[in-house]
Amino acid sequence: MKAENGPVASSDSAQNDAPWRRSGEVTWSVGTVAERLQTSASTLRTWDRRYGLGPTLRTSGGHRRYSSLDIDRVDLMRRLLARGVPAQEAAQVAKQLAGDHSPTDVSSEVTGGPHHHDDTVNEFVQATHRFDGRELARVATIALRDLSTVEAWEHVFVPALITIGEQWAEGHLGVEGEHLASSVLSSALRAHARRQSLPDLARPATVVLASAEEDQHALPVIALEAALSEHGLAALELGPRLPASALRSLLETMRPQVLFLWASLQRPPRDPMREVLEKVDEDTLVVLGGPGWPKEASPVRGIREAVEMVLSRALAP
Repeated sequence: MKAENGPVASSDSAQNDAPWRRSGEVTWSVGTVAERLQTSASTLRTWDRRYGLGPTLRTSGGHRRYSSLDIDRVDLMRRLLARGVPAQEAAQVAKQLAGDHSPTDVSSEVTGGPHHHDDTVNEFVQATHRFDGRELARVATIALRDLSTVEAWEHVFVPALITIGEQWAEGHLGVEGEHLASSVLSSALRAHARRQSLPDLARPATVVLASAEEDQHALPVIALEAALSEHGLAALELGPRLPASALRSLLETMRPQVLFLWASLQRPPRDPMREVLEKVDEDTLVVLGGPGWPKEASPVRGIREAVEMVLSRALAP
């Protein structure tokens, strides 16, 4: 995301919220950046405080301001988090945007993935540039065949998504390529889950997976379903934007052993989802994932931890 054309400040904005020029460059306040990226100012301040990912300039009056590069970095952070990349890794990648690392080098470094997976990551990224859906599907299918879902997610898919996000932010790849890669990956993960042992259709599902209300990102949820299928555990995957009222009805009807909810966007202060979760039956384990949940809600740190928590309850004697 490039910020050459800045947002127009609202009529009641304070003077220090308006675009400000420094040496010919337009810079931006935290409030304006939050509005442009459809996130909250408190989230941006948290990223600044926790990861050092914030405004790098100051006005003559001492107000901190975002440059165009600063905005590109926090937007990349936001997009990587939405795709399921752990926050620490996403921040490391975002801070190196326009630095000396190549996208592939950065991806390998921050994910800790074995170098022998680099070729697979590169094949996935290059197929995205060519809009080659068949090749994307082939690479994803082979990765899921040769690795566990968790390993493929950590060492192939997350590094590839990081690189794709970086290249989009640098203007080397259009958003249509990112959408294609996510769509093909979703299909490959679902197909992998179906190839595992078929669930007993007469037996009610004991694990429910979904994205929270108004959250459109479901890829980490789909990956979790595929990972659980490798352990012979069938899950009911409900996709993105599950309304709170629908979740309440489902919980009352099914009373599942485990409920996993993903949130990539910061949940509102008066969250209808939280109101539903507070009344969940004590026999249902609630597992939260994603950067949208507050820290005190103790969301899991990644798909590996989510799998461990779900299995500990669902397969307990």
